[in-house]
Amino acid sequence: MTHKNNAPEITDISLLEKKLEESEERFRNLFDNASDSIYCYDARGYFLDVNKTALEMLGCTKEELIGTHISEWITPESLKLTQDDMNKRIRGEPGKEAFVLDVIDKKGMHHCMEIRRRVVRQGDNIMVYGIGRDITEKRRLEKELRESEAKYRDLFENAQDTMYVIDIDGNILKMNRTGLKILGCAKEEVIGKNISNWLTPESEKIVQKRRKKRLSGENVIQTNILEIVCKNGEHRWAEIKTRAIKDSDRIIEIHGIARDITENLILRRELNKSNKQQKILSYLIEGTRGGKTRASILKYLIDRSYNAHQLAKALNLDYKTIRHHLGVLLKNGIITKDSDGYTDLYYLSKNMESDLSEFNRELEHNKH
Repeated sequence: MTHKNNAPEITDISLLEKKLEESEERFRNLFDNASDSIYCYDARGYFLDVNKTALEMLGCTKEELIGTHISEWITPESLKLTQDDMNKRIRGEPGKEAFVLDVIDKKGMHHCMEIRRRVVRQGDNIMVYGIGRDITEKRRLEKELRESEAKYRDLFENAQDTMYVIDIDGNILKMNRTGLKILGCAKEEVIGKNISNWLTPESEKIVQKRRKKRLSGENVIQTNILEIVCKNGEHRWAEIKTRAIKDSDRIIEIHGIARDITENLILRRELNKSNKQQKILSYLIEGTRGGKTRASILKYLIDRSYNAHQLAKALNLDYKTIRHHLGVLLKNGIITKDSDGYTDLYYLSKNMESDLSEFNRELEHNKH
């Protein structure tokens, strides 16, 4: 009778034991095959269990790890970090949810591990369960990215040319020191403002034309010369090279480099002007009937200024003839005039003094 009454109870226990075994098997399967490292150690820091992922990372067997102290597998700095956190938790204070430890594998290689752990009390026993993810490669890439960004910032800020970043509408996102210095502006006066604020109307048309082409998908000439208006009103010229930065097919930024060519442009214009005046001078003196007279006038004006009457007397020519030749020279920019309050004084234009001297040397050379 008693045996019959105990049968259902024994059956229930067997069923519970079977379910427990199945549950433990599922847990062990999950534990061993997790992609993250999972481990367990006691309150003193000695390993009790560890999964396959952790063993593969450490490069050791389970037998080599179980029973060893955590201090054998982490740096002293990481050991202090984990012990301090453990002491807080034992006192009932909140510990860190996650922290990074420097783990050392069997071969002495260091691994950067992001750790999450939980302290569990089982009667008088305290155990620590932890999950760790190897973020060594992530940290390496983050370091390389920081170094790359630092190099870019250094190159950007210390470049001799102006470097800037604008959006597709021309609003300035970044500008380096060189650009700010040329404009005569502080960074706060430039960032967020449209680049058109520092362009002449003609240069603004060039920029707008380039913008329309970019938006329509047309090819844009990389290099242009733009006229810049600085804060103090000074005009400068820059050779601009730009490159569109895209996200998929959408333009998100335009990176530009601007080289100040103001001095070169002025010199080129002066040279062109000088060459033109040399040709005019040659024509006026050698290529016309009055050339000899004009040459004589210019020889007098090399040393000092004269009025028309003084030149007429010095060259023994009538006043009307002298005035005619002076008018031709004035018209072509060879000479200029000023007044002393009584009469007009004529003298060589500044940029013609050296040209005339060079021309005279060429004449003397050709004679010989």
